[in-house]
Amino acid sequence: MTSSKRTLTPLYAAVQFFFWFAYGTAVNFASVYLLACGLSNTAIGLISAAACALSVLIQPILAAWADREESPSVKAILLALTAALLAFGGLLILAFGKGAALNGLFLGGAILLVQIGLPFVNALATESLNAGERLNFSLARGFGSIGYAVMSVSVGALIARFGPIVAPWAVMAVSGLLLMAVGLFPFAKRHRDGRDAKEGADGLTGFLRRYPAFALTLLGCVLIYTSHVLINSFVYQIVVSKGGNSEHMGIAMGLAGILEVLSMALFSTLLKWKGSRFWFRISGLFFTLKALCSLLAPNMGAFYLVQLIQPLGWGLMTVASVYYVNEIMRERDRIKGQAYMTMALSVGTIVGSLCGGVLIDALGVNGMLIAAVCCGGAGSLIVLRKEG
Repeated sequence: MTSSKRTLTPLYAAVQFFFWFAYGTAVNFASVYLLACGLSNTAIGLISAAACALSVLIQPILAAWADREESPSVKAILLALTAALLAFGGLLILAFGKGAALNGLFLGGAILLVQIGLPFVNALATESLNAGERLNFSLARGFGSIGYAVMSVSVGALIARFGPIVAPWAVMAVSGLLLMAVGLFPFAKRHRDGRDAKEGADGLTGFLRRYPAFALTLLGCVLIYTSHVLINSFVYQIVVSKGGNSEHMGIAMGLAGILEVLSMALFSTLLKWKGSRFWFRISGLFFTLKALCSLLAPNMGAFYLVQLIQPLGWGLMTVASVYYVNEIMRERDRIKGQAYMTMALSVGTIVGSLCGGVLIDALGVNGMLIAAVCCGGAGSLIVLRKEG
């Protein structure tokens, strides 16, 4: 039952805005920062992959714990993760210029924290919706993309002017704002009956037994996200290959972030035409198309135009997947379902990070982009299959 007539959309939009600002700075400017610290593309990929591998191990454990009756709330867990991210931003500032290994360790820690935090940011909304609160998730998620776009343009321009030290300052400042936004968000942990809580704590095996088709869908998502990460984590190298620099990188990422808002803001309208399952399934095709067009783009002008595909790829999937999981899962499994979907992103990040740097060093940027096209195509075919 809805506790009041208030809408939580503005407060949740602030959470999304600051989270994706911090996420984008930590993940997408990792290459710029760590290259300046003396690391190779392969080493950068290994650091990102190691952080994501740890997140894959931690996410299901933390999500299963969050589902327990006696555990802290989703909000409390998210506050703790954000406070730790703020601390890592400060450590990066102190460590800058004091050794590649130390900087790699601290930035890897920041990447780990934002990866772990993502399912809890989503669960903050879905748990509120399931409690009957008024919240437009897709619209609020659009503000996350606006935050990502603002981050891309501003951090990219500031790094071009003042150097890579801008990145950890941005992580620390925005983590502080995120901490305040989450703290202000009204949230109370919902209680379930004892039988439902017990059945919801039976681990990965029991979860996949209840949702066998979902396991294959997750595999398709891993491949799609690998394609996404091959482009997103090494976008700086792509931009340089087309004649650009970190400022051009920021503009391209900013365009993608702003354009994502279109599909997110309109998603409630799209749901009136087709259900979330439909939009979730077709979004993978546009990841593949973006990878192909990125490969074929001859210069920065063309690469800017490639960003027009973003609303139907990442923009659509990032919202549709949350609705999709919330609809197909039983109440006791919804936080875990969001975590497993985020795990697919994390596994894709591991594969993409490990392979991306190696592919660029061995075959160049175009070789890496060909791999992105192949991964996206294979993943799309799996997700598009007829279920059941």
